Amino acid sequence: MKKASDFIKVDQYVSVIGGSVDTDQVCCDGGRISAVTTPGCWGPMITPRIFGGHEVIRPVYIEGAQPGDSVAIFIEKVEVVSKFCSSGTGRPNEGRFDGDPSVKAICPHCGISHPETYLEGSGEDAIRCVKCGNPIMPQTYKNGYTVAYSKENDIAVAVNPQGAAQIAEMTGKGEVFLPENSKQHLATIIGRADFDGLPIRSRPMVGNIGCVPSVVIPSSKNTGDFSGSLSKTDLYPVPTASQITDAHMDINLVGEGCVVISPVLVDGAGVYFGDVHLTQGCGEIAGHTLDICADVTVKVKVLKGLKVEGPILLPAVNELDKRFRPFSDEEFANAEKLYQQYGGGKLLCSYPIQIVGTGDSMNTAFDNALERAAILTGLSIDELKNRTTVGGEIRIGRTSGCIYLTVMLDSNTLEKAGLLDLVIAHYSND
Repeated sequence: MKKASDFIKVDQYVSVIGGSVDTDQVCCDGGRISAVTTPGCWGPMITPRIFGGHEVIRPVYIEGAQPGDSVAIFIEKVEVVSKFCSSGTGRPNEGRFDGDPSVKAICPHCGISHPETYLEGSGEDAIRCVKCGNPIMPQTYKNGYTVAYSKENDIAVAVNPQGAAQIAEMTGKGEVFLPENSKQHLATIIGRADFDGLPIRSRPMVGNIGCVPSVVIPSSKNTGDFSGSLSKTDLYPVPTASQITDAHMDINLVGEGCVVISPVLVDGAGVYFGDVHLTQGCGEIAGHTLDICADVTVKVKVLKGLKVEGPILLPAVNELDKRFRPFSDEEFANAEKLYQQYGGGKLLCSYPIQIVGTGDSMNTAFDNALERAAILTGLSIDELKNRTTVGGEIRIGRTSGCIYLTVMLDSNTLEKAGLLDLVIAHYSND
Protein backbone atom coordinates (compact mmCIF):
# COMPACT_ATOMS: atom_id res chain seq x y z
CA MET A 1 0.00 0.00 0.00
CA LYS A 2 1.26 3.46 -0.88
CA LYS A 3 1.71 6.08 1.81
CA ALA A 4 -1.45 8.06 2.47
CA SER A 5 -1.66 11.54 0.97
CA ASP A 6 -3.73 14.51 2.04
CA PHE A 7 -4.56 15.28 -1.61
CA ILE A 8 -5.38 12.77 -4.35
CA LYS A 9 -5.86 13.82 -7.98
CA VAL A 10 -7.71 11.14 -9.95
CA ASP A 11 -7.44 10.98 -13.75
CA GLN A 12 -8.60 7.42 -14.37
CA TYR A 13 -12.19 6.32 -14.96
CA VAL A 14 -14.08 3.05 -14.56
CA SER A 15 -17.59 1.76 -15.08
CA VAL A 16 -17.48 -1.33 -12.82
CA ILE A 17 -16.77 -1.00 -9.09
CA GLY A 18 -16.91 -2.94 -5.84
CA GLY A 19 -15.62 -5.97 -4.00
CA SER A 20 -12.31 -4.33 -3.07
CA VAL A 21 -10.30 -1.15 -3.59
CA ASP A 22 -6.85 -0.79 -5.15
CA THR A 23 -4.24 0.68 -2.81
CA ASP A 24 -2.11 2.58 -5.31
CA GLN A 25 -3.91 5.82 -4.36
CA VAL A 26 -4.48 6.20 -0.61
CA CYS A 27 -6.11 9.28 0.88
CA CYS A 28 -5.58 10.07 4.53
CA ASP A 29 -8.46 10.69 6.91
CA GLY A 30 -9.28 14.38 6.48
CA GLY A 31 -7.70 14.53 3.03
CA ARG A 32 -9.14 15.69 -0.27
CA ILE A 33 -9.94 13.99 -3.57
CA SER A 34 -10.14 15.98 -6.80
CA ALA A 35 -11.02 14.99 -10.35
CA VAL A 36 -12.50 16.26 -13.58
CA THR A 37 -15.44 13.92 -14.12
CA THR A 38 -16.66 12.53 -17.41
CA PRO A 39 -20.34 12.71 -18.41
CA GLY A 40 -22.21 10.03 -16.51
CA CYS A 41 -25.13 8.57 -18.44
CA TRP A 42 -25.81 9.03 -22.12
CA GLY A 43 -22.19 8.97 -23.29
CA PRO A 44 -21.50 5.61 -21.59
CA MET A 45 -24.97 4.36 -22.56
CA ILE A 46 -24.20 4.70 -26.28
CA THR A 47 -20.64 3.36 -25.95
CA PRO A 48 -20.74 -0.47 -26.19
CA ARG A 49 -17.43 -1.13 -24.43
CA ILE A 50 -18.61 0.62 -21.25
CA PHE A 51 -20.53 -1.54 -18.79
CA GLY A 52 -23.57 -0.18 -16.98
CA GLY A 53 -24.18 3.28 -18.35
CA HIS A 54 -21.86 5.27 -16.05
CA GLU A 55 -18.22 6.29 -16.14
CA VAL A 56 -17.03 7.40 -12.67
CA ILE A 57 -13.63 8.17 -11.17
CA ARG A 58 -11.51 5.23 -10.09
CA PRO A 59 -12.38 4.61 -6.39
CA VAL A 60 -9.88 5.87 -3.81
CA TYR A 61 -8.70 3.92 -0.75
CA ILE A 62 -9.32 5.88 2.47
CA GLU A 63 -6.83 5.21 5.25
CA GLY A 64 -8.42 3.72 8.36
CA ALA A 65 -11.85 3.07 6.83
CA GLN A 66 -13.18 -0.44 7.53
CA PRO A 67 -16.53 -2.22 7.14
CA GLY A 68 -18.87 -0.99 9.84
CA ASP A 69 -17.55 2.58 9.61
CA SER A 70 -18.90 5.43 7.52
CA VAL A 71 -17.19 8.13 5.50
CA ALA A 72 -18.40 11.73 5.52
CA ILE A 73 -17.83 13.25 2.07
CA PHE A 74 -17.83 17.06 2.11
CA ILE A 75 -18.52 18.42 -1.38
CA GLU A 76 -16.38 21.54 -1.60
CA LYS A 77 -16.39 22.31 -5.32
CA VAL A 78 -18.48 21.36 -8.35
CA GLU A 79 -17.43 23.55 -11.28
CA VAL A 80 -18.86 23.05 -14.76
CA VAL A 81 -16.22 22.30 -17.42
CA SER A 82 -18.39 21.29 -20.39
CA LYS A 83 -19.61 23.85 -22.92
CA PHE A 84 -22.07 21.43 -24.50
CA CYS A 85 -24.22 18.54 -23.31
CA SER A 86 -27.16 16.45 -24.44
CA SER A 87 -29.92 14.29 -22.97
CA GLY A 88 -33.35 12.85 -23.61
CA THR A 89 -35.78 10.06 -22.92
CA GLY A 90 -34.50 6.66 -24.00
CA ARG A 91 -35.30 4.16 -26.74
CA PRO A 92 -33.41 0.86 -27.12
CA ASN A 93 -32.17 -0.24 -30.54
CA GLU A 94 -33.39 -3.81 -30.72
CA GLY A 95 -30.87 -6.43 -31.79
CA ARG A 96 -27.91 -4.46 -30.48
CA PHE A 97 -27.95 -5.69 -26.87
CA ASP A 98 -28.71 -8.70 -24.71
CA GLY A 99 -31.15 -8.01 -21.87
CA ASP A 100 -29.95 -4.52 -20.91
CA PRO A 101 -28.53 -2.09 -23.50
CA SER A 102 -26.49 -0.29 -20.81
CA VAL A 103 -24.86 -3.48 -19.49
CA LYS A 104 -24.43 -5.89 -22.41
CA ALA A 105 -24.21 -4.22 -25.80
CA ILE A 106 -23.69 -6.48 -28.82
CA CYS A 107 -22.70 -5.94 -32.43
CA PRO A 108 -25.51 -7.74 -34.33
CA HIS A 109 -23.24 -8.23 -37.33
CA CYS A 110 -20.21 -9.74 -35.57
CA GLY A 111 -21.94 -11.16 -32.50
CA ILE A 112 -19.31 -9.57 -30.26
CA SER A 113 -20.23 -8.34 -26.77
CA HIS A 114 -18.90 -4.90 -25.83
CA PRO A 115 -17.10 -4.34 -29.15
CA GLU A 116 -14.56 -1.61 -29.67
CA THR A 117 -15.96 1.29 -31.70
CA TYR A 118 -14.95 4.37 -33.63
CA LEU A 119 -16.73 7.52 -34.83
CA GLU A 120 -17.64 8.22 -38.42
CA GLY A 121 -19.46 11.46 -39.05
CA SER A 122 -22.28 12.34 -36.65
CA GLY A 123 -25.85 11.35 -35.87
CA GLU A 124 -27.53 8.06 -35.02
CA ASP A 125 -25.12 5.99 -37.15
CA ALA A 126 -21.89 7.66 -36.04
CA ILE A 127 -20.78 4.95 -33.58
CA ARG A 128 -19.46 1.95 -35.54
CA CYS A 129 -17.94 -1.44 -34.81
CA VAL A 130 -14.15 -1.54 -35.33
CA LYS A 131 -14.34 -5.07 -36.78
CA CYS A 132 -17.18 -4.75 -39.29
CA GLY A 133 -17.72 -0.99 -39.65
CA ASN A 134 -21.48 -1.14 -39.09
CA PRO A 135 -23.47 1.25 -36.84
CA ILE A 136 -24.05 -0.39 -33.43
CA MET A 137 -25.32 2.24 -31.00
CA PRO A 138 -27.33 0.11 -28.51
CA GLN A 139 -29.81 2.84 -27.56
CA THR A 140 -30.70 6.39 -28.46
CA TYR A 141 -33.16 9.18 -27.75
CA LYS A 142 -36.87 8.88 -28.14
CA ASN A 143 -37.02 12.62 -27.56
CA GLY A 144 -33.67 14.36 -27.27
CA TYR A 145 -32.15 17.81 -26.98
CA THR A 146 -28.73 19.47 -27.12
CA VAL A 147 -27.62 22.31 -24.85
CA ALA A 148 -24.95 25.01 -25.02
CA TYR A 149 -23.62 26.44 -21.75
CA SER A 150 -22.01 29.82 -21.04
CA LYS A 151 -19.65 29.74 -18.05
CA GLU A 152 -19.44 33.53 -18.13
CA ASN A 153 -23.17 33.91 -17.48
CA ASP A 154 -23.79 30.50 -15.86
CA ILE A 155 -26.77 30.06 -18.18
CA ALA A 156 -27.54 27.34 -20.72
CA VAL A 157 -30.03 27.03 -23.55
CA ALA A 158 -31.42 24.18 -25.66
CA VAL A 159 -30.26 24.86 -29.21
CA ASN A 160 -32.15 24.42 -32.47
CA PRO A 161 -31.50 21.61 -35.01
CA GLN A 162 -28.88 23.64 -36.84
CA GLY A 163 -27.00 24.29 -33.59
CA ALA A 164 -27.29 20.63 -32.54
CA ALA A 165 -25.85 19.50 -35.89
CA GLN A 166 -22.98 21.97 -35.53
CA ILE A 167 -22.17 20.69 -32.04
CA ALA A 168 -22.41 17.07 -33.25
CA GLU A 169 -19.95 17.82 -36.03
CA MET A 170 -17.57 19.44 -33.53
CA THR A 171 -17.90 16.33 -31.34
CA GLY A 172 -16.96 14.05 -34.21
CA LYS A 173 -13.86 16.15 -34.84
CA GLY A 174 -12.80 15.93 -31.19
CA GLU A 175 -13.47 19.62 -30.55
CA VAL A 176 -15.83 19.08 -27.57
CA PHE A 177 -14.05 18.57 -24.25
CA LEU A 178 -13.66 15.07 -22.81
CA PRO A 179 -10.98 14.04 -20.25
CA GLU A 180 -8.05 12.26 -21.87
CA ASN A 181 -8.56 8.85 -20.25
CA SER A 182 -12.31 8.62 -20.79
CA LYS A 183 -13.48 5.67 -22.88
CA GLN A 184 -16.88 7.03 -23.90
CA HIS A 185 -18.28 8.69 -26.99
CA LEU A 186 -19.97 11.96 -26.07
CA ALA A 187 -23.75 11.98 -26.48
CA THR A 188 -23.56 15.31 -28.31
CA ILE A 189 -22.50 13.24 -31.34
CA ILE A 190 -26.19 12.30 -31.83
CA GLY A 191 -27.12 15.89 -32.70
CA ARG A 192 -30.77 15.79 -31.64
CA ALA A 193 -32.92 18.89 -31.08
CA ASP A 194 -36.50 17.63 -30.81
CA PHE A 195 -37.25 20.85 -28.96
CA ASP A 196 -35.23 24.04 -28.51
CA GLY A 197 -35.28 27.53 -27.05
CA LEU A 198 -35.49 26.44 -23.40
CA PRO A 199 -33.29 28.65 -21.15
CA ILE A 200 -31.74 26.70 -18.27
CA ARG A 201 -30.26 27.85 -14.95
CA SER A 202 -27.14 25.93 -13.96
CA ARG A 203 -27.05 24.27 -10.52
CA PRO A 204 -24.50 21.45 -10.83
CA MET A 205 -25.05 18.36 -8.68
CA VAL A 206 -23.32 15.01 -8.26
CA GLY A 207 -25.57 12.10 -9.21
CA ASN A 208 -23.33 9.22 -8.06
CA ILE A 209 -21.15 9.69 -4.96
CA GLY A 210 -20.22 7.47 -2.04
CA CYS A 211 -18.32 4.29 -1.16
CA VAL A 212 -18.16 1.17 -3.32
CA PRO A 213 -20.46 -1.85 -2.86
CA SER A 214 -19.14 -5.11 -1.40
CA VAL A 215 -19.74 -6.95 -4.70
CA VAL A 216 -18.59 -6.20 -8.24
CA ILE A 217 -21.33 -4.40 -10.22
CA PRO A 218 -21.63 -1.54 -12.71
CA SER A 219 -21.45 1.76 -10.84
CA SER A 220 -24.83 2.92 -12.17
CA LYS A 221 -26.48 -0.10 -10.50
CA ASN A 222 -25.24 0.85 -7.02
CA THR A 223 -28.77 1.70 -5.89
CA GLY A 224 -31.80 -0.28 -4.81
CA ASP A 225 -34.03 0.83 -7.70
CA PHE A 226 -31.58 -0.26 -10.42
CA SER A 227 -29.63 -3.19 -8.97
CA GLY A 228 -32.45 -5.66 -9.66
CA SER A 229 -32.14 -5.04 -13.40
CA LEU A 230 -28.84 -6.95 -13.36
CA SER A 231 -30.97 -10.09 -13.61
CA LYS A 232 -31.54 -9.20 -17.28
CA THR A 233 -28.03 -10.33 -18.24
CA ASP A 234 -25.69 -13.16 -17.26
CA LEU A 235 -22.79 -10.86 -16.35
CA TYR A 236 -23.46 -9.95 -12.71
CA PRO A 237 -25.44 -11.46 -9.83
CA VAL A 238 -28.17 -9.30 -8.32
CA PRO A 239 -26.79 -7.85 -5.06
CA THR A 240 -28.71 -7.78 -1.81
CA ALA A 241 -29.61 -4.47 -0.19
CA SER A 242 -26.80 -4.95 2.35
CA GLN A 243 -24.20 -5.29 -0.45
CA ILE A 244 -24.76 -1.88 -2.05
CA THR A 245 -24.27 1.65 -0.72
CA ASP A 246 -26.96 3.49 -2.74
CA ALA A 247 -24.37 6.01 -3.93
CA HIS A 248 -26.23 6.52 -7.23
CA MET A 249 -28.89 8.84 -5.80
CA ASP A 250 -29.52 11.55 -8.42
CA ILE A 251 -30.69 13.84 -5.61
CA ASN A 252 -30.52 17.42 -6.81
CA LEU A 253 -29.30 19.03 -3.57
CA VAL A 254 -26.10 16.93 -3.58
CA GLY A 255 -23.88 19.76 -4.74
CA GLU A 256 -21.49 22.27 -3.24
CA GLY A 257 -21.95 22.55 0.52
CA CYS A 258 -23.63 19.17 0.94
CA VAL A 259 -22.20 16.41 3.15
CA VAL A 260 -22.84 12.79 2.10
CA ILE A 261 -22.39 10.15 4.81
CA SER A 262 -21.86 6.80 3.09
CA PRO A 263 -21.58 3.31 4.62
CA VAL A 264 -18.24 1.51 4.33
CA LEU A 265 -18.57 -2.09 3.08
CA VAL A 266 -14.96 -2.94 2.09
CA ASP A 267 -11.51 -2.18 3.50
CA GLY A 268 -10.53 1.32 2.42
CA ALA A 269 -14.11 2.38 1.62
CA GLY A 270 -13.45 3.15 -2.06
CA VAL A 271 -14.77 6.71 -2.32
CA TYR A 272 -15.77 7.61 -5.85
CA PHE A 273 -17.95 10.11 -7.68
CA GLY A 274 -19.28 10.91 -11.12
CA ASP A 275 -22.48 11.45 -13.09
CA VAL A 276 -22.44 15.22 -12.53
CA HIS A 277 -25.51 17.00 -13.88
CA LEU A 278 -25.72 20.60 -15.09
CA THR A 279 -29.06 20.84 -13.32
CA GLN A 280 -32.04 18.67 -12.44
CA GLY A 281 -35.50 19.07 -11.02
CA CYS A 282 -36.78 16.91 -8.18
CA GLY A 283 -37.50 13.40 -9.49
CA GLU A 284 -35.44 13.36 -12.71
CA ILE A 285 -38.73 12.88 -14.56
CA ALA A 286 -37.20 11.94 -17.94
CA GLY A 287 -34.99 9.30 -16.33
CA HIS A 288 -31.93 11.23 -17.54
CA THR A 289 -30.67 14.79 -17.40
CA LEU A 290 -27.77 16.89 -18.69
CA ASP A 291 -24.55 14.99 -17.92
CA ILE A 292 -21.41 17.11 -17.93
CA CYS A 293 -17.70 17.16 -17.23
CA ALA A 294 -17.06 18.96 -13.95
CA ASP A 295 -14.12 19.85 -11.74
CA VAL A 296 -15.02 18.30 -8.38
CA THR A 297 -13.22 18.41 -5.03
CA VAL A 298 -14.35 16.61 -1.90
CA LYS A 299 -12.95 16.24 1.62
CA VAL A 300 -13.28 12.89 3.40
CA LYS A 301 -13.58 12.07 7.09
CA VAL A 302 -13.79 8.55 8.52
CA LEU A 303 -16.55 8.10 11.11
CA LYS A 304 -15.24 5.14 13.09
CA GLY A 305 -17.88 2.73 14.35
CA LEU A 306 -20.76 4.64 12.79
CA LYS A 307 -22.69 1.96 10.93
CA VAL A 308 -25.43 3.33 8.70
CA GLU A 309 -27.80 1.40 6.46
CA GLY A 310 -27.62 3.85 3.57
CA PRO A 311 -26.65 7.43 2.70
CA ILE A 312 -27.38 10.30 5.07
CA LEU A 313 -27.30 13.85 3.73
CA LEU A 314 -26.57 17.15 5.41
CA PRO A 315 -27.56 19.66 2.73
CA ALA A 316 -26.51 23.26 2.38
CA VAL A 317 -29.00 25.33 4.38
CA ASN A 318 -30.24 27.18 1.30
CA GLU A 319 -31.27 23.84 -0.22
CA LEU A 320 -33.64 23.09 2.68
CA ASP A 321 -37.27 24.13 2.73
CA LYS A 322 -37.47 27.17 5.04
CA ARG A 323 -39.84 25.25 7.31
CA PHE A 324 -37.11 22.78 8.24
CA ARG A 325 -33.98 24.88 8.52
CA PRO A 326 -32.21 25.07 11.92
CA PHE A 327 -33.99 27.51 14.21
CA SER A 328 -32.54 30.96 14.80
CA ASP A 329 -31.67 31.96 18.39
CA GLU A 330 -34.79 34.10 18.57
CA GLU A 331 -37.05 31.36 17.22
CA PHE A 332 -35.58 28.82 19.63
CA ALA A 333 -35.97 31.16 22.62
CA ASN A 334 -39.63 31.72 21.77
CA ALA A 335 -40.22 27.98 21.37
CA GLU A 336 -38.51 27.22 24.70
CA LYS A 337 -40.56 29.89 26.46
CA LEU A 338 -43.79 28.38 25.10
CA TYR A 339 -42.62 24.86 26.03
CA GLN A 340 -41.91 25.94 29.61
CA GLN A 341 -45.22 27.78 29.87
CA TYR A 342 -46.91 24.37 29.70
CA GLY A 343 -44.72 22.43 32.10
CA GLY A 344 -41.63 21.74 29.99
CA GLY A 345 -38.02 22.22 31.08
CA LYS A 346 -34.97 23.04 29.03
CA LEU A 347 -35.73 22.59 25.33
CA LEU A 348 -33.26 20.56 23.29
CA CYS A 349 -31.95 22.00 20.04
CA SER A 350 -33.11 20.20 16.89
CA TYR A 351 -31.43 19.90 13.51
CA PRO A 352 -32.47 18.48 10.12
CA ILE A 353 -30.85 15.46 8.52
CA GLN A 354 -31.89 13.59 5.39
CA ILE A 355 -32.05 9.81 5.07
CA VAL A 356 -32.02 8.18 1.63
CA GLY A 357 -34.25 5.23 0.81
CA THR A 358 -34.35 3.13 -2.35
CA GLY A 359 -36.35 0.23 -3.74
CA ASP A 360 -38.12 -1.10 -6.79
CA SER A 361 -40.91 1.47 -6.39
CA MET A 362 -41.56 4.80 -4.71
CA ASN A 363 -43.54 3.13 -1.92
CA THR A 364 -40.77 0.62 -1.27
CA ALA A 365 -38.21 3.42 -1.19
CA PHE A 366 -40.31 5.39 1.30
CA ASP A 367 -40.62 2.35 3.60
CA ASN A 368 -36.87 1.77 3.26
CA ALA A 369 -36.08 5.34 4.34
CA LEU A 370 -38.36 5.06 7.36
CA GLU A 371 -36.82 1.73 8.36
CA ARG A 372 -33.33 3.19 8.05
CA ALA A 373 -34.37 6.21 10.11
CA ALA A 374 -35.78 3.95 12.83
CA ILE A 375 -32.56 1.89 12.99
CA LEU A 376 -30.43 5.05 13.11
CA THR A 377 -32.46 6.91 15.76
CA GLY A 378 -34.14 4.20 17.83
CA LEU A 379 -37.45 6.00 17.31
CA SER A 380 -40.62 4.17 16.29
CA ILE A 381 -41.88 4.29 12.71
CA ASP A 382 -45.05 6.06 13.86
CA GLU A 383 -43.12 8.74 15.73
CA LEU A 384 -40.92 9.28 12.69
CA LYS A 385 -44.01 9.61 10.49
CA ASN A 386 -45.32 12.32 12.80
CA ARG A 387 -41.99 14.10 13.05
CA THR A 388 -41.51 14.11 9.28
CA THR A 389 -45.03 15.38 8.69
CA VAL A 390 -44.62 18.59 10.70
CA GLY A 391 -40.83 18.79 10.97
CA GLY A 392 -39.78 17.33 7.66
CA GLU A 393 -40.89 15.92 4.34
CA ILE A 394 -40.29 13.31 1.68
CA ARG A 395 -38.77 14.33 -1.65
CA ILE A 396 -37.81 12.42 -4.76
CA GLY A 397 -34.38 11.70 -6.17
CA ARG A 398 -35.68 9.42 -8.94
CA THR A 399 -39.24 8.40 -9.66
CA SER A 400 -37.98 4.84 -10.27
CA GLY A 401 -37.52 4.42 -6.52
CA CYS A 402 -35.05 6.77 -4.80
CA ILE A 403 -36.30 9.22 -2.17
CA TYR A 404 -34.94 11.15 0.77
CA LEU A 405 -36.63 11.85 4.07
CA THR A 406 -35.99 15.13 5.91
CA VAL A 407 -36.46 14.86 9.67
CA MET A 408 -35.75 17.25 12.57
CA LEU A 409 -34.00 15.42 15.41
CA ASP A 410 -33.11 16.70 18.86
CA SER A 411 -29.53 16.82 20.10
CA ASN A 412 -29.90 13.77 22.38
CA THR A 413 -31.11 11.59 19.49
CA LEU A 414 -28.35 12.83 17.20
CA GLU A 415 -25.72 12.21 19.88
CA LYS A 416 -26.90 8.63 20.40
CA ALA A 417 -26.76 8.14 16.62
CA GLY A 418 -23.17 9.41 16.56
CA LEU A 419 -23.97 12.42 14.37
CA LEU A 420 -24.29 15.39 16.72
CA ASP A 421 -20.78 16.88 16.41
CA LEU A 422 -20.81 16.60 12.63
CA VAL A 423 -24.32 18.08 12.36
CA ILE A 424 -23.54 21.03 14.65
CA ALA A 425 -20.30 21.78 12.80
CA HIS A 426 -22.06 21.62 9.43
CA TYR A 427 -24.88 23.99 10.31
CA SER A 428 -22.56 26.32 12.23
CA ASN A 429 -20.58 26.83 9.01
CA ASP A 430 -23.80 27.78 7.15
